[in-house]
Amino acid sequence: MRIAVGLLLLGIGVGATGCKGCEDGSGEEKPTVVSDPPDPHDVGSWLTMKADSKGNPVVAYYDRTSDGLGYAVGKVSGSGVTWVTEEVDSYPDENGLNPGDAGRYASMSFDNEAVPWIVYQDTTNGTLKYARKDDGGWSSAMADVGGGAKSDAGYWASLAIDKDGNPVAVHYDKGRGDLRIARWTGDKFQGAIVDEGSDYDPADSGLETIPGNTGEYAKITIGDDGKEYIAYYDRAWGALRLAVGNGTSFNIVTVDDDGDVGQWPDVVVSGGKVYIAYQDVTQGHLKLAVGSGSSFEVEVVDAAAYTGADTALWVDGSSPGILYFDGVNNDQKLARKDGAAWKIETVTGSESARGYHNESIEVDGKRFSACYDYTTREIWFAALP
Repeated sequence: MRIAVGLLLLGIGVGATGCKGCEDGSGEEKPTVVSDPPDPHDVGSWLTMKADSKGNPVVAYYDRTSDGLGYAVGKVSGSGVTWVTEEVDSYPDENGLNPGDAGRYASMSFDNEAVPWIVYQDTTNGTLKYARKDDGGWSSAMADVGGGAKSDAGYWASLAIDKDGNPVAVHYDKGRGDLRIARWTGDKFQGAIVDEGSDYDPADSGLETIPGNTGEYAKITIGDDGKEYIAYYDRAWGALRLAVGNGTSFNIVTVDDDGDVGQWPDVVVSGGKVYIAYQDVTQGHLKLAVGSGSSFEVEVVDAAAYTGADTALWVDGSSPGILYFDGVNNDQKLARKDGAAWKIETVTGSESARGYHNESIEVDGKRFSACYDYTTREIWFAALP
């Protein structure tokens, strides 16, 4: 239920990396850099991270300096990481001509053949685009144009691999205010609407009706049952929604509508339960919903002010962990549940503004995090404490 206009904590991107604990005796961190671009640079917005088939950390990101999509593979050795970077799409050609602006809202997955797929926004054309890498290198094409009179889609893209090993992506169609899905059919993606939302009519309140507008901050995951779980924000109603489907139809569930809630969700299905971390926009708190997929119990994880944006969620056994942004101190924070209690600590950010677009993976039993360092305009990467 929408009852207040809340805060919008905007996370922005990705770039180079740092190694927590790599100190030179002065107490200062030495950054481990994904790429070493000349100044000025701003590489890494809209970070996405996965581990490849060899257990290496892999990141894809928006290079704001070149308006392109970048990609880097890391090799972890002791406390350090070395990276090899690639230009995937929309970088200037040999003549310096810029082919357009693409790479925002990047999301990456590896298919069953260990092929990397990335979906992202083609900002110039207002569409959802995809890229994949095979033996011939990177190729890219349009994935979905959206349904508006003029294409304005590809926002908040999220990618997963379905039960048949095919990529499936969701994204927000700003042109229509819809949540869309695009499925790989063997030679192309086919797009469709998941939820077109409904108008919010504040009966007897004297306020104007708010047109249906849903699908921002979308995140998709595939459960062990093969079902697709999509968490997203319904702006018209100020609610967190969950769409659960089998590839042909979806059941839409309201997870939380207490105030203006549901931005920055991340969703995990583990042990037969659905976990969704997200921001309570009205209160500026971090919340977690846990349930069956049709009903949920909701708790406040961190009630500090201006927290809860840019969530990255994982579940070890039945114990969830959440990375998120502290908007007061510009820090990356970590919440872990130990039994019935939450342990909350600041991971990084004391020397710079970190915690934007948090990502986390596990490599060889060790959990790592990555985020955008807004101060240096690079990616910060490190093992979690």
